[in-house]
Amino acid sequence: MSDINFQEIFNQMQDQVDRDDTIFATQPHNPFHIQLTDPNRLYNRALNPIEARMAQSIANVDAYSWNRDSRGGLTTGFDLFDEALDGGAQSGLYLLASQPNVGKSAMMLQIGQQMADKNENVHVAYHSLDDSSNELTPRYIACKQQITISQAKNPSKYANEEEILEKRNAGIKHLYRNVNKFSIWDSNEGTSVEKIEQRIKDMKMSFPDNTKIVIMIDSIYDLTVESKQLQDKALYEYVAKAVKEWTVAYDIIVMCTAHLRKLNGGRRPMTDDLKENNRLEYEANFIGLLYNEVGIHEENAKVYWLDDNQETKQPVIEMKVGKNKFGSFKGTRFYEFMPNMSYMIEAPVEDARRYAASVYGN
Repeated sequence: MSDINFQEIFNQMQDQVDRDDTIFATQPHNPFHIQLTDPNRLYNRALNPIEARMAQSIANVDAYSWNRDSRGGLTTGFDLFDEALDGGAQSGLYLLASQPNVGKSAMMLQIGQQMADKNENVHVAYHSLDDSSNELTPRYIACKQQITISQAKNPSKYANEEEILEKRNAGIKHLYRNVNKFSIWDSNEGTSVEKIEQRIKDMKMSFPDNTKIVIMIDSIYDLTVESKQLQDKALYEYVAKAVKEWTVAYDIIVMCTAHLRKLNGGRRPMTDDLKENNRLEYEANFIGLLYNEVGIHEENAKVYWLDDNQETKQPVIEMKVGKNKFGSFKGTRFYEFMPNMSYMIEAPVEDARRYAASVYGN
């Protein structure tokens, strides 16, 4: 390359740097976060409305990206689940789907508890459209304190077991101290999309601006609609679209349980097995398909764990990631479940490999 050509390229590069300095600047507290200081210098003219809209959109998205937690989102309290979500839960619609009695409600309640405990500036609102607060609150306490649901629900029965009652009282105190971060709502306080959307607005007004709202709904199929007369498929499609719109309009996380069609032969579920409609599959950002082999095959199950305090095989909840718009992970996470405590432990990688070998036979 001749000296003349090199000099021309150098001059062009220098001109671009000089030109960029008049158009862009960096934030004082972050030299890598750039901002557009003079849009008119982009083309040496005023931007038209379409160009100006796109420029503002770029600025908004870049600011949103920098303002995210360095982890990427809210921790769920399950490290490998966070990893599958590229660092944690972000705004969007999450589905935990299974057949009945697999453990999806227990998993979502524990995730809600852990999200409230382990993140700052968050409020988790857990909605059960089936079970009452009288059922949910003891499950929360049992999970938190690792006592049985019966011990949490019937304290008088254990009046002579001081250690158990102390643990239960610690769970009650924890709930009191965390009313700013966690709330339980049952069907007595409304089951409609309109009621819950109003609740979201109330939360946005009641908590500081930087509070991340997490709405949990057990189950999405039990949501009703007040403003329209809808039946069956039309109802489910309307609900799916409305719930997804909340995540965008209010920049919130919505996590719901969902039912699956009956699976013949005890096979593991797929996203196509979501009950009633394809709209839910389309709207969801994340779908976790849950399976519990012990619940189906009992003592003939191949995927299980053993508890020294239990005589029978204990369930392992498999969560197959069927859809994931937050990251590239599409595998399976495993959770050792203690149903009597409504508590589960995420299996570490080595144990997960062993469980996967039992599932896939290698």
